[in-house]
Amino acid sequence: MLFAQVGFIVHLISFLDPVIGRERAAIAVALLTAMAMAGRVLFSTVIDRLNQRLASAISFVSQAVALSDHHQFAQRRRADRVLRAVRVFGRNLITLPSLIVQREFDPRSFGVLISLITAINQVTYAFGPGIVGLLRDASGSYSLAFYGCIGLS
Repeated sequence: MLFAQVGFIVHLISFLDPVIGRERAAIAVALLTAMAMAGRVLFSTVIDRLNQRLASAISFVSQAVALSDHHQFAQRRRADRVLRAVRVFGRNLITLPSLIVQREFDPRSFGVLISLITAINQVTYAFGPGIVGLLRDASGSYSLAFYGCIGLS
């Protein structure tokens, strides 16, 4: 999941600049970041009372829908809708592996498992921006790359 998130975020300005202009593209990235922070803070207040697997699944699905909407509205040059989709995407930049590990595994395994998850995530998402860029270069647009990110979500 982080592969798709990081790949999309790194290419957001490059994708949006010709569509809605550099200034609005920068606003979109700032909005995405603000919504990610707000989403995590608000989500942290209720996560202990939720089914974390279901919450993660809903977050991933809503993120995929927001990414799809973002791409569709950007192609139609609908800046207002693009910004709305970016807000939804940002609000759902939530990862819950530590909470799931804490709940599902023996406490003595927590450090090892979190280290392993972190290592795998970092190796995996480090390739996101490069692969999104390669797909964009190979196809001539971001459509293939972003639909791949939607599929990963």
